[in-house]
Amino acid sequence: METFEMIKSRKAVRQYTGQITDEQLNNILLAANAGAVGLGKFEDYRLTVIQKPEVLAKLTGIYDAPTVIIVSSTNNSLMEGVSAGTIVHNMELTAENQGLGSNYNMACLGSIPENIIPTGFKPLFALTLGQTNETFAPRNISLNKIETNIIK
Repeated sequence: METFEMIKSRKAVRQYTGQITDEQLNNILLAANAGAVGLGKFEDYRLTVIQKPEVLAKLTGIYDAPTVIIVSSTNNSLMEGVSAGTIVHNMELTAENQGLGSNYNMACLGSIPENIIPTGFKPLFALTLGQTNETFAPRNISLNKIETNIIK
């Protein structure tokens, strides 16, 4: 799908019909690695892919998603939060481009069991993923949805 059309088609999906494939996951992880990271410090971030049912069962607010990807960082400052957001956004758009359902998620971060996130890292953002029956079609978006001040 063309990029702008895909952005207009983006939506939160909370109903999943099955697990994603390894190829779909690899594409999503590649998109994560193409994300913009403050000062290029990729070593300060970790991706944790959870597909193990016993671990997923402990996560709250994931809508029975069969895959959850958590973005963690060594710091929890504004720069790391913004960088985690760009990583997650790249993954989300790539998921939807593959016809997958996805949803930004921060509700599950407090329920991550111990020893899941690498030592020294703090979870900042998560993405729920799975197959879906949802369709993605461009929607009309108002230019005034977010109030804008233009200074020329």
